[in-house]
Amino acid sequence: MTADASNSPTDPQLRRNALGLPELVLQGITHIAPASNMLFAFPIVALKAGPDMPLSFLLATIACFFTGNTVAQFSRYMPSSGGYYSFTSRGLGSHMGFVATWSYLIYDFLGPAGTLGFLGYLISDTLKTQFALSVPWWLLASAIFAIVWFLTRQGIRLSMQTTALLGGIELLIMLALAITFLIHPGPGSSYLAPLRPSLAPHQFQGIIAGMVLSVLSLSGFEGPVPLAQESRRAAKHVGQAVLFSLIAIGVFYIFTSYASAIGWGTANMAAFANNPNPYYDLGHALWGAGWWFVLLALINSSIAVGLACTNSASRVMYTMGRAGTLPARFGTIHPVHQTPAFAIAFQQLFGIGAVLLVGLLLRPEFIFGFLETIAALAVIVLYSMANLALTSYMRRVHPESFSIWRHVIFPWVGTLTFAPVLFVTVYPVPSWPYNIAPYLYIAAMLAGFGYLRWLESSNPQALGRGATMLVGSRSTTEGEVNWDNP
Repeated sequence: MTADASNSPTDPQLRRNALGLPELVLQGITHIAPASNMLFAFPIVALKAGPDMPLSFLLATIACFFTGNTVAQFSRYMPSSGGYYSFTSRGLGSHMGFVATWSYLIYDFLGPAGTLGFLGYLISDTLKTQFALSVPWWLLASAIFAIVWFLTRQGIRLSMQTTALLGGIELLIMLALAITFLIHPGPGSSYLAPLRPSLAPHQFQGIIAGMVLSVLSLSGFEGPVPLAQESRRAAKHVGQAVLFSLIAIGVFYIFTSYASAIGWGTANMAAFANNPNPYYDLGHALWGAGWWFVLLALINSSIAVGLACTNSASRVMYTMGRAGTLPARFGTIHPVHQTPAFAIAFQQLFGIGAVLLVGLLLRPEFIFGFLETIAALAVIVLYSMANLALTSYMRRVHPESFSIWRHVIFPWVGTLTFAPVLFVTVYPVPSWPYNIAPYLYIAAMLAGFGYLRWLESSNPQALGRGATMLVGSRSTTEGEVNWDNP
């Protein structure tokens, strides 16, 4: 590992060999946030795809698999806690690597922030309707962010154990709910309706439009990548964890979206899409007092995704701080907990700030959909750049292992499948306030370009260091990594 002037070899380091394959898979699964996306995103997908939600998720899973291959290939040949920062810097150059990473941070900041903030609003609303208790949503949201900050700051093992426990509980609850839907179909349901594209609003165009939130709902499978330096056999296990988590949650979404359409009633999906919380109604109707398990799954999922995203994004910021592309404070490690404490705190403060702006300037009901729309744009740009970077990297650095299928066709097909998804996010023009989301994303990227230009003039060596910082080399066929040599 290349040391920079601000970090000596005796400085505190990330904890080595702390995570195995099961923990990495759960990191990817919880980074995706299956229960939160099922409860929050499925109605938005249904608005576009109607009962054909499963087809939107099937296509989104296929599209994301091509990018999952990209991430797995990079992790095999150059494991790094920098994730996309290191990947795109090596493949497309330091400037494009910084741009891709800026888009990654937008996505991994706003995605969990939207989930955590909306959870605060939902709990506040539930307390008011069920117990006539009035607790401000912003106070609850702030408390949830504080919980995530504490757990991720205390250490990777504590936060990962908590993530595994919460993630397992949420999956079991939501699978049980989905099975209940199939046993008790809603009025007018047809078991074949979710498989007939002609029933989607605007037919196939509606299914493609449903892919927008479907892709975002699957994003996060790359969550294990920034934990490479803390993993055992990182060159093997990280790539496996990426693909395992993506396939597992893709199948989970296809099944649960099918079951949700059946449980609500495939003949009346417009009511499902326009209901602010359809699973609240379904849980009450089918489970009675047991509907609290649905709320428990949502709380588990939201906190788990907060933990997973913070662990991933903070490691990327740590790498950038070590390289000098972010201030040096981001590249420091807590001497006791061995975590990038400053990066973790910064992410939580940024997230609660974004939630308060949306919730107070607009309405708290918009927190999830608005922030997730910006995150969706960011992740599509990020995945496309990573796909292009793989082709360049493998041709230049590993020509002996270059494969037309794995390193050209797969990543380029993945990029092409995102093009129509990106198009339908901006046309037809969405309703207020979602119509301003693309402009805010563009503004955030322009701010990144401005910072990049300033960085070039003030610290031009930093961009070059980013390509090699905290990148290891595979040392054994079992996937062990030598972190002392780039």
